[in-house]
Amino acid sequence: MKKLKRLAAVLLAGIMALALFTACSDSSDPGNPEFDPKVESSYLDALNKTFGTSFENDADIKRLAIEHIEEKHGADSLTGETLYKTDGDGKTTVRLVQICYDVRKSTKENYVPLFYEAANTPNITPDKMSLRTLYHVVEQEIETAKKKNGRTLELTALGVGAKTIGGKTYVAIGFELTNTTP
Repeated sequence: MKKLKRLAAVLLAGIMALALFTACSDSSDPGNPEFDPKVESSYLDALNKTFGTSFENDADIKRLAIEHIEEKHGADSLTGETLYKTDGDGKTTVRLVQICYDVRKSTKENYVPLFYEAANTPNITPDKMSLRTLYHVVEQEIETAKKKNGRTLELTALGVGAKTIGGKTYVAIGFELTNTTP
């Protein structure tokens, strides 16, 4: 009887440990293979509508967006500097991505990353404030390059990355500007 109790205790402890490791493992979260592309498509459609374009989801911007999400998803809040991530050589090509943020929970100094939960989100409604913010950033970059350096920048790509981590799907949106000055 004692051996049976010990065996039951060892089995129970093993099951509990396994459950604990399974519940806490964020690094092996495969995301939602059906939901992430749905979010990306919804946001890309909204970006194209906002910019009056018809771009496909740019692979380089999507990669940069997902990298940024992986780096910043656990932050309770982000500052203006950590909201963005840039890539490119800065002279001929500039890529910038911005994590979409929850306006209701954010302040002017701190931004709270926006997320969706597949089970609770039958329809994805892209965040209009994040779309407008990105649009204004593009306008400012183009205007500043022309005034300060005499360069002409052209919007050459848009992209979206969505990544599910711990049951929450985060979104980052971005653009690519290319120097067209001869």
